Amino acid sequence: MVAVAQAHERYKVVAIDDSRTMRRWLASAIATDARLELAGAAASAQEARAIIKATNPHVLTLDIDMPHMNGLDFLGHLMRLRPMPVVMFAAGFSTNKAFEERALELGASVCLPKPVMASKTDMVHLCDTLVDTVERSGRHRRKDPIAALDQVDSLVLVGASTGGVAAIETFVQQLPANGPPVVIAQHMPQSFLSSFVRRLDRLVPQNVSFAEDGMRLSAGDIRIAPSSGYQTCMTWHSRAWHLQFTPNRYENVFCPSVDILFASAVPWADKVGAVLLTGLGRDGAKGMLDLRRNGARTLGQSEDSCVVYGMPGAALAMNASEDEMPIEEIGTAIIARLDRARGQDAGR
Repeated sequence: MVAVAQAHERYKVVAIDDSRTMRRWLASAIATDARLELAGAAASAQEARAIIKATNPHVLTLDIDMPHMNGLDFLGHLMRLRPMPVVMFAAGFSTNKAFEERALELGASVCLPKPVMASKTDMVHLCDTLVDTVERSGRHRRKDPIAALDQVDSLVLVGASTGGVAAIETFVQQLPANGPPVVIAQHMPQSFLSSFVRRLDRLVPQNVSFAEDGMRLSAGDIRIAPSSGYQTCMTWHSRAWHLQFTPNRYENVFCPSVDILFASAVPWADKVGAVLLTGLGRDGAKGMLDLRRNGARTLGQSEDSCVVYGMPGAALAMNASEDEMPIEEIGTAIIARLDRARGQDAGR
């Protein structure tokens, strides 16, 4: 028998299906069960991304046949960036086992055929399946507050210039949705940065916005340093990272400056992972060297994956970067190195 959720907690469900009729049926079924609530419904992958980000559901129902991006492609993208329980629906599951095998391979929790003549029994079976899927995943359990704090002990700092837009998009898609906060300094006029921030926020499940003076950072935050006359710096207090702006009084210095961003975190370097991506010049190399000398983990983008190898090349020449990697690997690698460093500290 399926365990009943505690009375004060309902499991949030997002239903994703391009059929209005099916979305209505799913909503009706979920409304009959006191253990569940419908957090939102989407007709496409694009709509689903925004709803998932806004509601942080416990479980999804996902149709395999959808416009623009089919359910299997969306499932693969979701499991790479924001893993969560998913109940897949398809008319073809009953006749084509290859669909079911592929969905389970990509990370679906269970696959159900779409009901032909939906009955009350189908509704009960769906609701029991949703609750069972959440509870088997452990997603309903509250996080240990100490573990949650530990997530934001670490910080990822990123610098980029020429070619950085595409590189950053690739980089952030490798990061865990609830990973350490990330602060990015990209050389770009403010008007272009504004559209870039909006694009990144649509692209990934993390909370993407401009850095603001005094802002406290949380796990899953991605902040972009503005280029509006103030330099973006970091400070650590009250068991959290905070952003701190300083007037840009420096001549012949980029705003935002990667060197200034990196240098501001040197007092807490053992908590920091620093990354230099494609870009013209040397901005960030000196700051990265100071971070590395004080215990930070540092990585540069490999020459063959850069549009311009200036910034990471300068860092490597100064022995500021521990290693270089292709852009497709560097996000995963910096998180893994921070996790290992945190584990080593815990074991001391």
